[in-house]
Amino acid sequence: MNITIEQMAEKLKASEEIRIIYHIRPDGDCIGSAFALALALQAAGVRCDVRGRDEIPHIHRPMTDLVPMDELHAPLYLAVDCAAPARTGTYEQEHFTFCIDHHQNNSIDADWKYVEPDCGACSEIVFKIIKAMGVEVTKLMADFLYTALVTDTMCFRTSDTDQQSFATAAELAGLGADIFGIGRRNMFIKTPQRIKIEKILTDSFRFTCDDRIVTGIITLDDLKRADILDSELEGINSLAERIAGIRVAVTIRELPDGRTRCSTRTSGSIAANELCAVHGGGGHFHAACCDLDTDPLTAREIMERTAREFLEKENAQ
Repeated sequence: MNITIEQMAEKLKASEEIRIIYHIRPDGDCIGSAFALALALQAAGVRCDVRGRDEIPHIHRPMTDLVPMDELHAPLYLAVDCAAPARTGTYEQEHFTFCIDHHQNNSIDADWKYVEPDCGACSEIVFKIIKAMGVEVTKLMADFLYTALVTDTMCFRTSDTDQQSFATAAELAGLGADIFGIGRRNMFIKTPQRIKIEKILTDSFRFTCDDRIVTGIITLDDLKRADILDSELEGINSLAERIAGIRVAVTIRELPDGRTRCSTRTSGSIAANELCAVHGGGGHFHAACCDLDTDPLTAREIMERTAREFLEKENAQ
C-alpha cells in the first residue's frame, strides 16, 4: 500500500525492530540511504541493523564502520533503493513490511511503500522521512545522505537532478555534511586500479548505427588484470555516455554466476527503462539495467539489436 512521507515516518517510529536491506552490488545511494535511516531509527528508539547480500564497497567503510548494529530477534524488513525483489538478493523471499524507493515501476510487494519515481537519489526521500520522524540530523547522517546524493546524481549531472536535489544538498551542507571531502573522494580521486579498468573498458568500446550506439565490456578476467573488485566500479557506466553523439550506451559486465549485467544510458526521448524492460529489467528514464543469461559477447549483440530497434522506432515517429 502506498502511503505518505508522514505516514511512513510514523509507522517506522512505531516499530520495535527493523532490518534495512540494501540492493545487490551496492552503490553510494543505497548505502548512504540505508545507514542514515538506521541512525535515525536508533535515535527514535527503534532497534535496527543494515544487511545486504554483497559487501559494502571499501570507499564507504570509513563511515559505515562507525554505525553500531543492534541485535535483532524478530525484525520487520525494509527495502531501500530496491526496485524489484531480485534486487534484494538473498532476501528476495522475505516479507517486506516497508519499501522506500525512487525507481519507476517498483515491484516489491511491501505492506507500506513510499516511492517517488525518478527522484534524483533515494536519499532525498530518506531525508524527508528522517525530518518527518522529528529526530536530530547529525553530521554523520548528513554525510551519508550527501554521499548518496552526490554519487547517484553523478555530482548533479543526471537528468533526474532537479530543484529538490539542489535544495537537499544545500540543507545537508548546512547540517555539516563534508561537501568537499565527499565530492572529492567519490567523484574525483581514482586508484591506479580504477584507471586501469577504465582503460580496459574504453578499449573495448564498439560503435554501431552511425556511432549512435556504443557498447563496452568488462569481464571477470578484466577485473583480475586490473586487480579491482566489482564493488569498486561505481560510476563506471558513465564513461560510455560521455561520448558526443551517443544515443544509447551500454556497459556489459560479466557476473560470477554466468550472467551479464547490462547498464544502459540513453539521451533524448529514448527511454532506458523501456529498453531494458524488453529483457526484464528497469530503472529510470535515462539510466536503467537488465541481466541477461548469456556471455558478454552475446549480450553485446542482443543489446545492440534492441538499441537499434529503439532508434528505428524513434526515427519512424
